[in-house]
Amino acid sequence: MTKSNNPKKLIPANVRVMIALVSSPTLMVIGMLFYTLFTDGWQSVSIPMLIFSAIGALCYYMVITGKLPKRG
Repeated sequence: MTKSNNPKKLIPANVRVMIALVSSPTLMVIGMLFYTLFTDGWQSVSIPMLIFSAIGALCYYMVITGKLPKRG
C-alpha cells in the first residue's frame, strides 16, 4: 500500500459541532433575508443581512461537508 501525496483533510467532528452551535443564529438571519425578499423585495435587503447570510452559508458548508473552502 502506498501513501497518497494529497490526503483529504477533514474537520474533526467536535469542531464541526462547535461551528454549527456558534453559527446557528445566522439561520435566523438567512430566514429573515428570504422573508424580506419575498415580502418587500430586494430593495429592502440590507448589506449586513447579506454579509451575515454569506458567513452563515459558509459555516454550514463546512459543517455539512467537513471540508474547508478552497482558496483560489
